[in-house]
Amino acid sequence: MIFLAVLAGLLVCLVLPVRAQKKTGKLCFPLDTTQYRVSDGYGWRQDPFTGERTFHKGIDLACAEGTEVLAAEGGAVVQAYRSTSYGTCLRVLHTDGSESLYAHLQYAYVRPGEVVEAGQLLGAAGRSGRATGAHLHFELYRKGTACDPADALGLSS
Repeated sequence: MIFLAVLAGLLVCLVLPVRAQKKTGKLCFPLDTTQYRVSDGYGWRQDPFTGERTFHKGIDLACAEGTEVLAAEGGAVVQAYRSTSYGTCLRVLHTDGSESLYAHLQYAYVRPGEVVEAGQLLGAAGRSGRATGAHLHFELYRKGTACDPADALGLSS
C-alpha cells in the first residue's frame, strides 16, 4: 500500500510501508515471503551464461516474480540504476557504513537520496538483466569489500 503526503502544498513525498520482518541474523530478511530458496551462494561458481569460472559476490534468492523486496537494514538509498548484468538494482548505505545491493528487480520503488528503515518496501523481485529466472540477487559490503550475506542473514550458503 502506497501513501502520498503533501507538505505545505509544495512537496510530495512517497511514503512506503514498513513490513514486520523476520530477523534471521544480524540483518532483516530482504524478502516478504517464506516461499524462496537459495539458488546460488556466495563465492566461486560457473557462470550460467558464459560457462566461465567467476566470483559471485552475493546470494541469489529464487522467488516468485513480484515478491516484495525489503530493506535488510535502515540507511540511505545511494544508487538506483539499470545495468546489462544486474538489471534494475538499488544500493543502500547503512548507518554502520556497510552497503547492500538488491539486483534483478522487476520494479524499484525508492530513489537515490531517500532514507529507508529496515523492513521498508524497496521494490519487487524480478528477472531483469542477466537472470535465469525470477530472484533477488543480494550483496553485502563491509568496508567496501563484498562479504557473504548468508552469514548476516542467518542462512547457510
